[in-house]
Amino acid sequence: MISEIENRIHEGMPGYIEALKQLVRIPSISFDNFDQKFVLDSAEAVKKMFSEAGYTNIQFLLPPSGRPSVYAESLTRPENPTILLYAHHDVQPPMREQLWKSAPFEPETRGDRLYGRGTADDKAGIITHIAACSQVRKALGDKGPNLKFIIEGEEESGSAGFAEILEKNKELLKCDAVIIADLGNFAKGVPSITTTLRGMSAVNVTLRSTKAPLHSGSWSGPIPDPAQALCRMITELTREDGSIAIPHFEDGLIPPTTEELESYRSLDYSEETFRNEGGVLDRVQLNVPGDKILETLWRRPSIVVTAMEAGSRTNAGNVLQDSAYARIGIRLAPGMDAGACTQMLVEFLQQHVPNGLECTITTEDGANPFTTDIAHPFFKKMSDAMTKAYGTETRFIGCGASIPGAELFRNTLGGIPVLMTGLEDPECAAHGENESLYLPDFERGIVAEALFFEGISQ
Repeated sequence: MISEIENRIHEGMPGYIEALKQLVRIPSISFDNFDQKFVLDSAEAVKKMFSEAGYTNIQFLLPPSGRPSVYAESLTRPENPTILLYAHHDVQPPMREQLWKSAPFEPETRGDRLYGRGTADDKAGIITHIAACSQVRKALGDKGPNLKFIIEGEEESGSAGFAEILEKNKELLKCDAVIIADLGNFAKGVPSITTTLRGMSAVNVTLRSTKAPLHSGSWSGPIPDPAQALCRMITELTREDGSIAIPHFEDGLIPPTTEELESYRSLDYSEETFRNEGGVLDRVQLNVPGDKILETLWRRPSIVVTAMEAGSRTNAGNVLQDSAYARIGIRLAPGMDAGACTQMLVEFLQQHVPNGLECTITTEDGANPFTTDIAHPFFKKMSDAMTKAYGTETRFIGCGASIPGAELFRNTLGGIPVLMTGLEDPECAAHGENESLYLPDFERGIVAEALFFEGISQ
């Protein structure tokens, strides 16, 4: 039987989709080389949405970067449970705009998906929270939970100031549980709660051989090519099967339990599905067999070169470049420490610089891996709510991505349960071109969160 809340959410979906479109139109890219005015515009738009929905104590919580997180609340009674709701309003750059089928910041509905940067990651999470909470407030009044919101403004650029925000405002943010709406479902229509995250870090490496670029005919041969030297350094990082060759890098790794491995197998995820979802070319051989894909994604570390530069592709000439650059990212599995692993990466690279080239390495802020214990009754309540909303059994899954706030919430707010949900799916292309949101799951996600609030209020 469809509840009154479900009916009202269904009737309100056109308005929720329009509200999401308003946010998507703001190019709130939180990287320094983009105009940060739009991050402020996005924060102001979120603040306005909270105000129009009748929330109180709406304010900006500012990190050192000045990219605002937005706080709001709706409090009922002190004895009721208090839930803190997290999402983020900043987004990734659009990448190669020529590959988008519609403008990245002009949302467009095609079929059952809404396209645009930030539709799935993570502006849909903001609207999910506002919509679900508003319906629960109408239905339950002061019998419903106390609701607090924090919508971050620099998650995509590493959450560098988020720890400071949480520490400064931990009394304001005090709660019984956090819901992070920044992940996704295992597949379209398959409700999922994420229980493990990989950590992340990155280094920027520059090799230099000469004071300026030189004529390749007149100078190449005796002088080492920094691009080739950098490639040799990078190839030393991993073995042929993709495993990491840095000594002691995996010493702290916590392997998955038998129960977790059985859960992964129960998802019946095939190599063919993985290849289709990732667009893997037919002749490319994977580093691992098909039955190890999920374990590798969720419980193993990886190293990937996210950018390389030596000269200019559009202005290439017969030049021996003076320098070469690479950004090298690492993903860390549960049990590994971001700081220690980053330092091991730096030292390994320094030890493998060929021919005495000048090597400069800078590090970026990292995030540790995260695991959660699903024994808390809130996980059962959320699982039941999602099962009812989606009409199929909820799955507990891992995720190969990172959310720095997950560990920060637990460390700062006292070991509370952190429930990680979201609306991404394997087709959404988060961080890539043509990002999109599957609209049927958008509605189901709002319903699920509202039913969870009902469940914990009884």
